[in-house]
Amino acid sequence: MKILCVTANVAVDRTLAVPGFAAGAVWRAASVTASCGGKGVNVARAVACLGHRATCAGLLAGHGGRLAAGLAQAEGLDAAWTWIEGETRACVIVVGASGETTVINEPGNAVPAGDWNRFVDDVASAADGTEAVCIAGSLPPGCPAGGLAGLIAAAGAGGRPVWVDTSGPVLAEAVAAGAAIKINGPEAETLLGRTVATVADAVDAATEIRHRGAVAAAVTLGGVGAVLVTDDGVWRARPPAIAVVSAVGSGDCFLAGLTTGLLDGRTPVEALRLAVAAGTANALRTAAGTVDTDDVARILRATESGSVS
Repeated sequence: MKILCVTANVAVDRTLAVPGFAAGAVWRAASVTASCGGKGVNVARAVACLGHRATCAGLLAGHGGRLAAGLAQAEGLDAAWTWIEGETRACVIVVGASGETTVINEPGNAVPAGDWNRFVDDVASAADGTEAVCIAGSLPPGCPAGGLAGLIAAAGAGGRPVWVDTSGPVLAEAVAAGAAIKINGPEAETLLGRTVATVADAVDAATEIRHRGAVAAAVTLGGVGAVLVTDDGVWRARPPAIAVVSAVGSGDCFLAGLTTGLLDGRTPVEALRLAVAAGTANALRTAAGTVDTDDVARILRATESGSVS
C-alpha cells in the first residue's frame, strides 16, 4: 500500500524548545531541530511511522528548497518534488515547558500559473500506482483560481480516494470538488459560520460538509475526540486524557491513521479509532508528524468509540 502526500506550500521547520517562553523577552532555546515541514510532509512521516509507504510531493525553490529536500532524504522519505524559481519558506515552532506551542508560518513562495499547472501534472504522475492521496496544508501565494479543484481531480484520476486537510477560502473549493475532508473544529466553524465545540456540533458540521459535496468528512476536536461521516454511517471516538507535550502535527497524524486504517480494510469506526490514537500519540512528542507505535497501541486500547444515531 502506498499513499501520495501532497504539500503545495512546503517549509523548513525549525522547532525550538524554550521553557517558560513568552513574547517580549530574550530567550535561549534548550534544543533546536530542523526538518522538512508542511502538513503533507507530516502526513507522510506519520504514514511511515505506522508501517506503510508514502511519497511526498510539493513545490520547492532555492536554498530553502534544497535544505528541505535534503532533510526529507535524510529521514528516508521518498519524494517527487516540483522545482520552481524563488525561495521555499521557513517556519518557526516554539514549544514551552508545558506543551504550549507558538507557530510562526511564513506565507510561502509565489507560484506563477504555469508552474502550478506543471505541479498538477507532476502530482498526477506521482499518484499513478498509489492507493490514496492526501493533500494537506495551505496553498502558496499566486495559486490560480480553481487550482485546488484541479489538483484534486488530477490526484483522484481513476477513482483513488483523495483526502484534503486545508483551511480558509480554498476549503470550500475542496468540499465542492468532491474530496474527502479532514478538518478541525475552528476550520469547520470558519467554513460553516457556526460554533463547532461539541461532538454533536462536529456531527452536524461533518454532515453539512457532506451535503455540500464531500464524499466523507472527519472533524477533530482535540482531547474531545473526533467524528467521521461517510455513506456508511456516523461515528465518534474519544482518546484518553494525556499530558500534552506538543500538539503540532497531531491533525496530520490523525489523517495518516485514518487513511491507512481505511486502506487496510478496517471498518470506518476502527479507522477513526486508529486516527484518534495516532493524533494523540503525536501530542506526546515534540517532533511533528511522528508517533511511537507502542504509544499508538496503548492509546488505541483506551480510546472510546461508537456509532452516532
